[in-house]
Amino acid sequence: MDGQIKNSQLVIWAPVIVVLISSCSSFIFSTFIQEWAWIPVAIFYWGSMFAFIYFFTTKKERSKWLSKARGHAGWKAGTVLAGLFPLTILFTNMGLLRESIAVTVFWLLFALVNPFFEEGFWRGLLLDKLPFASIHTKILYSTVLFIVSHPLLWGIFSIANRSYMLFASLLIMSIVWSYAYYRIGSLRWPIFSHFLVDIGNLSVFTFLNLYIPPTM
Repeated sequence: MDGQIKNSQLVIWAPVIVVLISSCSSFIFSTFIQEWAWIPVAIFYWGSMFAFIYFFTTKKERSKWLSKARGHAGWKAGTVLAGLFPLTILFTNMGLLRESIAVTVFWLLFALVNPFFEEGFWRGLLLDKLPFASIHTKILYSTVLFIVSHPLLWGIFSIANRSYMLFASLLIMSIVWSYAYYRIGSLRWPIFSHFLVDIGNLSVFTFLNLYIPPTM
């Protein structure tokens, strides 16, 4: 029983620890390699999230995240819709993809990998394991720290990740993905939606400041 209480308390601190580790790596590496710090930052970020996921969830629980979604077609459609909005950024900046094959490859790899780690941690682990009685409190806690993580990780070297417009988008997407997970019992659709977002917002291009929102 004491062990369960300690684990629950540690889960509360898990996102703070993940953000702290990743933010420190961002400060350190950006000093030496500027925007290309995104690569070691991603490694530290994914690694710290994976550690918490591995030690605080079982194989059965992780399998549930990728299980077939239940009904609620409206939540599935809403989740996909949330991921479609950033595609306008991609469609209006297609020329960037021709400027650097290497960056384009990194962009695609990031979009394929990142959603599994972030959805597994911010939605899967936290919403399953946070010791709060209310679902809404769990979602609020996870969402706030998910939003804060972006300027503290990527925003140290990426101008786009300091935008107030980004924070508004993250708020909407996190809430949609969180409630969708509760409604459909699977992370398949949030992961797919997150993939669309990382494709549409030109993630790696923004890390390298090759794309900066015109409003900034």
